[in-house]
Amino acid sequence: MVALSAFAGALPVLAAIKTVTQRPTTQSLPAGHAVLFNDGQCPAGQIAKFVHKEKSGQLKKSCVHSN
Repeated sequence: MVALSAFAGALPVLAAIKTVTQRPTTQSLPAGHAVLFNDGQCPAGQIAKFVHKEKSGQLKKSCVHSN
C-alpha cells in the first residue's frame, strides 16, 4: 500500500503538464515548466515534452507516451 500511495501522490504532478497547440519557446515557457506539443517527430503513440531548463535557459525535448 505504501508504494501505491506514493504513486498516487505523483499523479497531480503528471496531470499538471499542459498540452499546447503552438511550439514552445524559451520566451513562451517559464523556466522550470514543461508542456506537451505534437511536433510530428516522435514515434507513433508518443508526444514531445518540452522542458525549459532553469539553469541553462534552454528547451529540452523528449518523446513521452501519450495516453
